[in-house]
Amino acid sequence: MIPPQKPSFEKRFDLRSFGEPLKALRGVRIVDAVEPLVDLRKFCPQVLLLPGCLPFLRETVANRVNHVQELLPEGLTLTIGTGLRTLSMQRGIRDHLAAEAMEKHPEWSKATLARMLNRMVAPPDDVSPPPHLTGGALDVGLHGPDGTALDFSSPIEGWEAAPTYYHRLSETARANRILLITAMEAAGLTNYVGEWWHWSYGDQGWALRVGSPVAYYGAIEVEDAENQRIPHPPTEESPGVPQDSAGA
Repeated sequence: MIPPQKPSFEKRFDLRSFGEPLKALRGVRIVDAVEPLVDLRKFCPQVLLLPGCLPFLRETVANRVNHVQELLPEGLTLTIGTGLRTLSMQRGIRDHLAAEAMEKHPEWSKATLARMLNRMVAPPDDVSPPPHLTGGALDVGLHGPDGTALDFSSPIEGWEAAPTYYHRLSETARANRILLITAMEAAGLTNYVGEWWHWSYGDQGWALRVGSPVAYYGAIEVEDAENQRIPHPPTEESPGVPQDSAGA
């Protein structure tokens, strides 16, 4: 499998490539490593977890997150807005975006609606598991020394500026994206080019990007997920998710 060519900030992003085709993702065989989830609140103490985040990732991915933080210039903090998601969380996001889209575009056919939604959120019930359900994907950002979020999108707001190599960014936003890309890639994580904030390792998207014939992570669940979302503190029983509470 040959990885796709890396895009450039100097070339207009082709919106037709906004996404990784489900057909291609389905073609990647999953050989699950049966690797446990770890609690990022304990495993990645230097990283900032944003409110609402379900703070679990596969152990290898969490190790790479710590490496990212080590690579960042002093004073910068990696933030994680989304780590693991449950199936119900994924369905809720998809349903919310579908309702918004149907209200704004009542003329769209079902096929058009599905195609546009697939650019923003993976279908929850497809045979190819959504990246965040695998524990291999995370949505990130950076905070500066004063605790404020760095600029990654100016002068554009919203989904127009979502593509990682968007060509109309300000110098500041482009520099911040390059800084983030450099650290994330050096730690072995790969980016979904339709969203500058979405990175992963070991899932089917990662496999497509690096040319791997297999993915290492399938869907995995964690018990009592809603009650473990940030800002809830970690439990004292275990530094990670017990083996009997998660399964591929």
